[in-house]
Amino acid sequence: MKVIHILHSLKYSGAEIMYVDAAPFFQEKGCEVTVMATAIEIGDYVGNFQKVGYSILHMPIPPLKNYFSRIIYYKNILALINSEKYNVIHIHGFGTLWGFALCAWISKIRSVYTVHNILATHFYSYPYHLFLRFTAKYLFNCSFHSISDSVYNHEKKLYFNKTLKIYNWYNDERYFTATDKEKYKIRNELQIDNDTLVLISVGGCSGVKRHSDILKALTLVLEKIPNTVYLHLGKGDMECEEKILAKTLGISDKVIFCNNQEDVRKYLIVSDIYLMPSKFEGISLTTIESMACGIPTILYDVPGLRDFNANGENCILIPECVQKLAEMVIYLNLNPEKSFEISKVAKKFVERNFNLKKNANEIFQLYNCFIK
Repeated sequence: MKVIHILHSLKYSGAEIMYVDAAPFFQEKGCEVTVMATAIEIGDYVGNFQKVGYSILHMPIPPLKNYFSRIIYYKNILALINSEKYNVIHIHGFGTLWGFALCAWISKIRSVYTVHNILATHFYSYPYHLFLRFTAKYLFNCSFHSISDSVYNHEKKLYFNKTLKIYNWYNDERYFTATDKEKYKIRNELQIDNDTLVLISVGGCSGVKRHSDILKALTLVLEKIPNTVYLHLGKGDMECEEKILAKTLGISDKVIFCNNQEDVRKYLIVSDIYLMPSKFEGISLTTIESMACGIPTILYDVPGLRDFNANGENCILIPECVQKLAEMVIYLNLNPEKSFEISKVAKKFVERNFNLKKNANEIFQLYNCFIK
């Protein structure tokens, strides 16, 4: 079976990380895997795909307004499909959904589109989004797959689009709890005192992630717990703004901007509390990974994050409020037994629901159905 994944750019993000982690599983099942980047820049995660055996293609897609160039582009895609004899096209970006689903249909193979997030729409763009879904699904026979309860419900309620729900997964060989000895050893390497309260967030710098709320909350936490630091993992368009905000708030010495890191676990296990104040998520892979490492988490009560508490208290879920975020950090620091209980339950929750072999196998079975 030959599968090609269509992504915008190969960046350090949830879908890319998952499918790199799952590469050995799909290869054991007999899949030849290819990944194509359609952005102008291929992305800095390309090496990770190469290491695990993906074939790499980079075919930047012309802007939608360049109609003639688009036609030539998709003509080249059809030639590629014919020459390489792919069995499945797995589409991960909404901007390429319709064109690649059409190419799959013309080539008499099947496509699947993964809805990775809760995609915003406006009254003027809603009919267009509805049209693309309807035609891709019912004319081009594209299957739709959602990654979480929130995404599934959003698609069904807003677009009348019933999707196949298969949860995301994490690599339990890379994310697991640490002993106190390992935690303090790495703290020493990072020059963090053992009695320091360490907060952490992992994710790209964007308005959606709202790292600014963490920075503002940190000023309040420091009033009660001066020996606190914030590990900020990730890069993005708003990184400079966040650094300026930290300086403006007078907390630059309490914020460590760590950029993107290959070994995220190293930073998770030295931390005491994981924070995510996003506006919305599909389902947060980094939250899953932090729970797998036994780190208690505080999340905003928004779509894609409230999923974590759908069947029990696996995290502290709070209103979208800087003051409340600071209060809950202080609360968990003062109540270690509560932190321990939440992290213990959360670890079992992610082990049960986000298992790599189980969930990746569901994706494989979907592929398998296409070629029978």
